[in-house]
Amino acid sequence: MDEPNLRLDIVSDPVEFRALKPEWNELWSRAEGRYHQAFAACWLCWTKVAQPRGRKLCCITLRQQGRLVMVWPLVVYRKLCWTVVRPLASESTDYTNILVQDGPTARKAIERAWSAVQKRCGADIILLPFLNADSKLFELASRKRGVVTKTVHPVAVAMLRSETDWRSFSSSLGTLFKNKPGALERRLSKKGDVRIRFLGPEDGEENARLVDWMFHCKRQWADRVDKKGAWLYSMEYRNFLVALLNQTDGEVIARLVVVSLDGAPLAVNILGLGKTCVDDLIGGFDPAYSRQSPGAIATEHCVKWALEHQLDLDCGAGSEKYKGYWSRNHILTMWSMQIANTRWGLLAFQGENLRRLFRWQPPVDKTEESLAAV
Repeated sequence: MDEPNLRLDIVSDPVEFRALKPEWNELWSRAEGRYHQAFAACWLCWTKVAQPRGRKLCCITLRQQGRLVMVWPLVVYRKLCWTVVRPLASESTDYTNILVQDGPTARKAIERAWSAVQKRCGADIILLPFLNADSKLFELASRKRGVVTKTVHPVAVAMLRSETDWRSFSSSLGTLFKNKPGALERRLSKKGDVRIRFLGPEDGEENARLVDWMFHCKRQWADRVDKKGAWLYSMEYRNFLVALLNQTDGEVIARLVVVSLDGAPLAVNILGLGKTCVDDLIGGFDPAYSRQSPGAIATEHCVKWALEHQLDLDCGAGSEKYKGYWSRNHILTMWSMQIANTRWGLLAFQGENLRRLFRWQPPVDKTEESLAAV
C-alpha cells in the first residue's frame, strides 16, 4: 500500500517535464547530483537526442508532503514489435542513476520507482546501462527473473577531494609508461608553444568547431582499426555535446579542455561537471601526433583541474592502465543489464539475431574511442 505522504507521478508531457526545472535543480543541489542528473543535461538529452529519435517521455517523480524528493527520467520507444524502456540519456556511455534525496525514505523511493517501471511504463524490455553494483536499484533489478544479460564494466574514480594540492598528489603516483606527471607536456613544449585551455559557454563557436574536429579525428581512428560505433556518426549525439558545452540556462555543467601546439588543436576532452564529481565524457586527439601522447596530456590537466576544484574525477568505464594510475586503482563495478519484463519481451531474446539487436557493446579506451550502443 502506498504511504499517504509519498505521491508518485509519471510525467509524459514535455511541457510538464520542463516545469519541473526549479524543483529539480533544488533537488540536484541537495542530493549533490552528477552532471547527467542535472535538469539542463536531461533537457538536452530530450531535445537533442530522444525526441528527434521518436522516443516518448516517462519521467517518474516522487513527492513527500508535496516536496520533490526523487526524479528518474526515462524514455519509451518501439523496437520492432517490442516496447523498450531505458533512461533518458545521450545514449552513449551514460550511467543509470536515480536522483533521490538521501534520508530514511530514499530506499522506499527507489523501490517505488522500480515498481513503476515494471508495472506502469508498458515495457517489454528494460535497459539499464552502467548501473552501480553497490546501488539499491541494482539489488532490485538483479532479483527480476527476466534478467537476460549482464555485462560488467570496471569504472575508475579518482578520489581527489581528500587531496591537499597537486604537487604532493602527483609526486606520490610514480610513473605511467615511464613518465612522471608533467613529463609529456615538457617534451611536447620543445616542438613549439603548448597551451592548455578550459573552454566554457562563452566560447560557443570554438566549442562547436572543436567537437567537429574531435569527431573527425575519431573517425580516422575508427577507419584504421575498423571499429565504427553508431554514436560516431550520430548527428544527435554531436548536437547534444555542442549544446551541453554551450548551455547557459543555469550552472555550467560541461567544459571542453583543449591542448594546442602553435595554435593548432592536438587533443580535446569534454568534462561533465557535477556537484562533487567530474565525469570524463569523451576525448579525441590528432593521430599525426600520437607519439607525443596529447590525449594523455589533456587527461592529466583534467585530473589537475578537478583536484584544484575539490572534485572527484570519474575516468569512465574500461580497464586502461591510465585510469588505474590516476585513480590509484579505486575501481567500481558497473553492470549493463537487459531485462525481459514480459513473456513477449523474453521472446525477443530467444533468437540470435534479436539478441544481437539489443546487445550492449562494452566501450573501449577513450584514446581508441568507442562508446556503448544498443
